[in-house]
Amino acid sequence: NEEFIQAQLATGAFASRKEAIEAGVELLRKHDELVKRVRESRRQLDSGEYTEYDEESLSKRFDELKRKAINQSERQ
Repeated sequence: NEEFIQAQLATGAFASRKEAIEAGVELLRKHDELVKRVRESRRQLDSGEYTEYDEESLSKRFDELKRKAINQSERQ
């Protein structure tokens, strides 16, 4: 692990050891959140809490998600 951090520092990917570790911790947080979301999604499917889509409603849903993603990326 230390060798990996040192290699990242050598390539300039991170300015400091602390920055590299913070990036790793942030990835672990995102991973944990994703696992929680997947488990909740599975629970919802198992309990019948889902929405069925036809081709038209699915297309509308994707458009809505794209707009949300664009809005979030513009805020960052």
